[in-house]
Amino acid sequence: MITQNERKAIETEMVKAFFHNASDLNLAGALVFTLLVYVVHEATPWWTWAPAAFILYLITFFRALEIRRYQRTPEYRKSRRWITVQAAYSGLAGVCWGVASLAMLIHLPILLQMFVLTVVTVVAATTASEDILLVLPPRAFILACIGPPTLWLFTVGDPMHLVLAVMLLAFIAVAISLGNKKGRIFNEAQHLRFQNEFLANELSRQHELLEGASRAKSRFLAAASHDLRQPLAALMIFLEQLEFERQLSPSGKDVLEHAQQATTSLCSLLDGLLDISRLDGHAIRLKIRSFSIQNIFNELEEEFRPLAEQKGIRLKFSPCSAVIESDIILAVQILRNLISNAIRYTPSGRILVGCRHRRGKLSIEVHDTGIGIAEDQLSRIFDEFYQVDNPERDRQQGLGLGLSIVDRAARLLGHPVSLASSPGKGSTFAITVPLAKAAILEEEPGTAPSREVPDLSGRLIAVIENEGSIRVGMQNLLQSWGCKVVVADSAANMIKQLEAKGEPVGMIISDFGLKGTLNGVDAIAVIRQRWGAELPALLFTGNISKETYALARNAGLPILYKPAKAEALREALTAAIANPTLQEAHG
Repeated sequence: MITQNERKAIETEMVKAFFHNASDLNLAGALVFTLLVYVVHEATPWWTWAPAAFILYLITFFRALEIRRYQRTPEYRKSRRWITVQAAYSGLAGVCWGVASLAMLIHLPILLQMFVLTVVTVVAATTASEDILLVLPPRAFILACIGPPTLWLFTVGDPMHLVLAVMLLAFIAVAISLGNKKGRIFNEAQHLRFQNEFLANELSRQHELLEGASRAKSRFLAAASHDLRQPLAALMIFLEQLEFERQLSPSGKDVLEHAQQATTSLCSLLDGLLDISRLDGHAIRLKIRSFSIQNIFNELEEEFRPLAEQKGIRLKFSPCSAVIESDIILAVQILRNLISNAIRYTPSGRILVGCRHRRGKLSIEVHDTGIGIAEDQLSRIFDEFYQVDNPERDRQQGLGLGLSIVDRAARLLGHPVSLASSPGKGSTFAITVPLAKAAILEEEPGTAPSREVPDLSGRLIAVIENEGSIRVGMQNLLQSWGCKVVVADSAANMIKQLEAKGEPVGMIISDFGLKGTLNGVDAIAVIRQRWGAELPALLFTGNISKETYALARNAGLPILYKPAKAEALREALTAAIANPTLQEAHG
């Protein structure tokens, strides 16, 4: 169904196409009439053709002006008005042809009559063929041009003229019918075109809405995550300090253990959301290099073998000497999630991790004999929070984010992930990675000469934190490690306290969102200007936005995201002290 707006748009296109070809046809019609007159003028009086020729050239002149006006200002008239004006001109031109041919036919012998009728018919057919874009003008021309000669032929009375009259009537009907059909084809083509343009515009609009919703989701996720991480970080710090209290009764220790398990589950959820947010926001800077897959296998086997043995699962890594090119951090994260997922959904049996060479690439595969995945669930398992056979959302079976992270990380790396599974028989996940062009290994993490672990005791650590409970928890925790601690909620307050204390500063720990005009990155920069550019620093924040990540990365600051266990915090501190110019983020 063509809407009113589409009809107007189609008329506009019809007029545009008509005027594109009209100038040539306009002049050609007048020239053909002149040639016709040249052939028959000796056998006909001048008054039969001279007025028609004059009017026809006058019409040609005014139509040329109309064409020029349209080309300069098509908005001068509405499309329907342009069509009406052109129909009037075409009808008037047709009258000139029809009346002049009728007047000439009366004075001509049969042979020249046939010549005139042939020329008139050809001109009408040409108009019907070339002016199909506008149905009304060619209709007017054909009827006005062919009508008068046809009526005269009926009045002559002999069989030959009668047959010619019938043939001209048939021609009029066929020409108008073909014009209508071609006009409908043009209209349908334009209708489809406008529909496609509408769908394309609608798709573009929906895409913009989707991108806007995605950005809004990311902003909401970042804001909600930050607000959740702040109290959770304080809670984890206090729970870990409480663990070392000797006065706890056995029931108290049991309650503490359950509280730590609950906070660990929530921390895992937030970490998963952080990974998804960073992958969606492309806040991860890829570092593609060559490394041995066997070194990764050794690390993962050491990590997961105790967990597999605890469940009675045989975990085996097939030796592989291949060297691949990828981002080692993301590659390890993908394999870690795949293996963890396999262990979680394999009640008994075995898990095999191995490699296959396929057309110049390496397929790293994780086979398990677990519960498998039904075919109708295969398309959903990479969705966030979707889990097979866990409708009650038991947190002991995971959070449903592992495979979603695998999918995003693999797409960011350009490494295809495939899955084959059969319910009750197990699943096979495979990720295809490029082989290194030359087996030249860069130094693997952990293979560098070990540095001496810095001692934190006696070191003055400046903690800038906007959340009061976290300030208290950080101060107590750091003091339990033998550190001297100064806490403040802004860079200005911290500088006042440090100047009053008058001791060398050994470390800065700052949140990103602080009281005052300076953020954590700016606060660290200001304190470094006063106490040394090489002063070790750590950004300890719950802000997971890519803008924060980019600011920290550009400043060369390591990041530890809240909440974090005391062990992770201590590792981040010692790493920052050992390498104060660290360029990669932690956490």
